[in-house]
Amino acid sequence: MTIYGTLCEYADFVNMVDFLTLHEKYFIHLLNLENSIPSHDMFSRIFYLIDPKQFMNIFIKWIKEVVGQKGLHIAIDGKAIKSTRDKVNNGNVPYILSGFLCDIDLSIGQIKVDDKFNEITVIPKLLDVIDVKGKVITIDAVGTQEGIANKIVYEKKGAYILKVKDNQKDLKDDIKTYFDLELKNDSSDIDILEKNFEKDHSRIEKRTYYISYNTMIKKMEIC
Repeated sequence: MTIYGTLCEYADFVNMVDFLTLHEKYFIHLLNLENSIPSHDMFSRIFYLIDPKQFMNIFIKWIKEVVGQKGLHIAIDGKAIKSTRDKVNNGNVPYILSGFLCDIDLSIGQIKVDDKFNEITVIPKLLDVIDVKGKVITIDAVGTQEGIANKIVYEKKGAYILKVKDNQKDLKDDIKTYFDLELKNDSSDIDILEKNFEKDHSRIEKRTYYISYNTMIKKMEIC
């Protein structure tokens, strides 16, 4: 009942129960309910008793059974849940770190983050609860950390695509220097791919990709 209420964009139990009660006959038949719609206090008590960590463990176990080996690409990203507010934490908007199986458009795990600056510490926790073996993990620049990359590859048996931006300035400079020198020397270690993308108003955007498979370069643990 809560899922249906949430899908209909009701963010609190009072309005959710009003909606469910208004369509009581429909939901009793749809969900095979033996009694009437519970009160909003009952909804609150039930959700108060649920242990979030235990619920997530059960959810992930269920998702594994549903998904099986489907999908290859898992995107890990943080999102603010703007449609709701956390009354416990002074009305702040909750921030969620999610693992999203892109191939079938399904979230396979979520962990609450205190704020965006703690996302680095929460990413390993999310990797611990979701199955990434044989999958390709993408994370934005905040996740480009040696510890996270090693965890994905050596502990979780997955692969990664991580962005390198100014939050890793030395690494970014090392990578740029390497590619500049290799391209200048016409190195066979570099593969080049050019691709055109059609944008709005018939505008064509041309992108050039430079790919190196050399991961043994000093100071380039992530590349």
